[in-house]
Amino acid sequence: MADTSPHFDISAAVVRQLGEELVSDEVTAIVELVKNAYDADATFANVVVSTNDPPPLGTTNIDGAKGYVTIEDDGLGMNEDEIRNGWLMISLSAKRKMKAGGKRTPKGRTPLGDKGLGRLSTQKLGQNLDMITRKAGSDDTLQVSFSWAAFSDDRSLSDVPVSIGSAPAPGRAKGTELIISGLRNPNVWEGSAADQLIADLSQIISPFPEARPFLVTLKINGRPIDLGQVSEKVRRAAVGRFRFNFEAGQLSLNGSIRLAKLRGNDSDFYDRWIAPDNGKAFFDFLKKKSAASLLHPSRDKTHFVDFDYSISLSDLGDVDTIFDPSDPLRRVPADPGPFTGEIDDFLLRADEAGAKLGGLTNATEIRQIVKQQAGIKIFRDGFGIKPYGINGQDWLRLGAGWTSAGSYYSLRPDNVLGFVLISEADNNHLKEKTDREGFVSNPWSQNFQRLVTQVSRVVGNIYELIRRTLNEYKSALKDEDHKFEGSVKAVADAGNVAEQLASYSEKSASLRRNTDSTRARLKEVTNRISKAPIFTSAAEREVSELLGEAQAALDASTALFAELDDYTGQARILANLVATLAPRLDVLTDQLADFTELAGLGMLAEALTHEVYNQTDRLMLQASSATKKAQATRPQNRDLIQFARDVTSTVSVLRALVAHLSPSLRYQRDSLETIEMSGLLKEVRDHFRSRWETSQFECKIALTGSDFDIEINRGRMLQVIDNLILNAEYWLKEKLERDPAFKPEIAIDYEPYRLRISDNGPGVDRSVEDALFEPFITLKPKKQGRGLGLFIAAQIMESFGGTISLLPNRNSEGRRHIFELDLTSISRG
Repeated sequence: MADTSPHFDISAAVVRQLGEELVSDEVTAIVELVKNAYDADATFANVVVSTNDPPPLGTTNIDGAKGYVTIEDDGLGMNEDEIRNGWLMISLSAKRKMKAGGKRTPKGRTPLGDKGLGRLSTQKLGQNLDMITRKAGSDDTLQVSFSWAAFSDDRSLSDVPVSIGSAPAPGRAKGTELIISGLRNPNVWEGSAADQLIADLSQIISPFPEARPFLVTLKINGRPIDLGQVSEKVRRAAVGRFRFNFEAGQLSLNGSIRLAKLRGNDSDFYDRWIAPDNGKAFFDFLKKKSAASLLHPSRDKTHFVDFDYSISLSDLGDVDTIFDPSDPLRRVPADPGPFTGEIDDFLLRADEAGAKLGGLTNATEIRQIVKQQAGIKIFRDGFGIKPYGINGQDWLRLGAGWTSAGSYYSLRPDNVLGFVLISEADNNHLKEKTDREGFVSNPWSQNFQRLVTQVSRVVGNIYELIRRTLNEYKSALKDEDHKFEGSVKAVADAGNVAEQLASYSEKSASLRRNTDSTRARLKEVTNRISKAPIFTSAAEREVSELLGEAQAALDASTALFAELDDYTGQARILANLVATLAPRLDVLTDQLADFTELAGLGMLAEALTHEVYNQTDRLMLQASSATKKAQATRPQNRDLIQFARDVTSTVSVLRALVAHLSPSLRYQRDSLETIEMSGLLKEVRDHFRSRWETSQFECKIALTGSDFDIEINRGRMLQVIDNLILNAEYWLKEKLERDPAFKPEIAIDYEPYRLRISDNGPGVDRSVEDALFEPFITLKPKKQGRGLGLFIAAQIMESFGGTISLLPNRNSEGRRHIFELDLTSISRG
């Protein structure tokens, strides 16, 4: 007889709605299902995504759905009783009982899940679910199938159809495979959306080897995806490394800082005063500060200073407390449990020394890894906890303390890689929210935040101490560093010395007369004693030897006075010479100033000529293109054709006259505009494609990077980029003439706020690489170039506070070949 007593039931749609609210996106869904594999003691989880293919044979395929996700593991598997009485019971979790009883899996793992809701993650991915599972030690393989479409408003949960049957043996002794078909949002697995999803997944599944508990692999549409690892090689390249540990109420932090951190934005000072003695003099200056008591010379020869710091949780102040379990009347700090962590701080401006420390070829790999994995993340048993550090999320508010004065030295959210490792077993009070978006706010999570924030605060204070003391050190050195103050002052000083020497003549003549008188008297006494010793007193005989020595000394002083007379005579001649030279030097100085100004004007004229030729080339090419378009229209646009011809004619005259233009002009203020970098570069690419079509030169320009805006005069920015590409064009053509099979390529990579331009040509010859931005430095024949293009580019960059540099990276021929523009000063963030 059926049970007709009153009871609660629930609409099946509520369960579907619950899953939609608890699982925010596909990444969270994948991670929750991979965590289930971890909890099942699996050694791997293999995720496969196909957006177009039908699901495997034998699985649910309602309405011919396409696309599927499979998640396969070699975990413990399930039997039919565990499926019916456990897996199919929403929110019933055997893991919760295990954790409450302090039990672990056969491999010693504390289960990560405990809400019994992980299976709901599958509906975020697709409409249908098939689970094929085999219990360890069993001969039976079972298949569970249902469709999320059946969870409708008009059906109770108990009426949702679910099938359990036998399935072919999976080819392994145990494990589970989930097959989710009828993808809800296949677009997230394709194109740029897939790139972002992969980036998120590679951050949540720990990229740090020490925090990755088991293997996770991913394949999308047949393409294996590297979820990435931050190798020890990359981490060794950090300019600052900081490791911390919290245990038994005590926080310990030790750090090591490389000398390169002191370079800052003043490489000239660093090269002159810091690098030669590996910072020893500065360290001695630094140790005079009472706040530097933590610092000591590094034990690692590749580093500058080390430090050790520790503090107890109770000493932090304003910590959250709980009642002591052993004494309900006493409150104690809420201890979040033991954890460890590391923060690595990187220089991203071509830190080749750091690359060498890591055993890497160059700094490019460092920049790529830091860009991809930037942030300080929290991993529980190898799985990242959102949003902490994911996609650079700044939960420690490093950016809030980033001021313009100390920005180069402080920890910056975009320049750090780091992690905090917690575990389910040791940190069970750090509970994640049901939607897996952060910790539940409680006394333990608040104190955990305080402890890690203290780590970043101490590191920031040490960096700030070094920065401030370095500025003081610079000031102290400036006071001691007497520089040459000019030729006019030097001549004046020489005249004063000559006059002073000449004035000694009268003093020396007086001293010589007195010395001669004393010598005569000494000689008389000495002769008397030596000739009649019997008639002299005992005292006179005692001093006889001393008088002889005095006589010899006076004889020597007489010779010295004679030499001094000779010098004073020369001093008079020198004083007269200086008096004659001084006015002539004044004239020469004025003439030199005039010559310098004239030379500057001449160089400006050279630069103007160079740029007019470059820009008129661009103008004539555009006029030619406009003419072709006008001629192709029907009827022809005769007004446009005539205008283009007028432009070409005018440009030709301008090119003929430019050499005779007066150089005494002044630049007017540039009109500024906000420019999208990707749009500007596409304009450049289109221009050069047209230019090369007319000359039958084939060259590929590849644009890669992430977009940003700058504020500058468009023409000035185009001048810089044009000069770099024109320079590359020349050498690519040279190489093509030598090797007809050569395929010229120019690569332009851009990211906030850098622009890097390189080519696959021969690169920059070592003989000119250090003076490349000086005027008239070139290896081109005179008819082909005057060596002004890069000089002009550098001057333009300097005019708005930017810089252009030749990165130290070398190509296969051992030559530097990448130009980098620093556009931070004109960024529009």
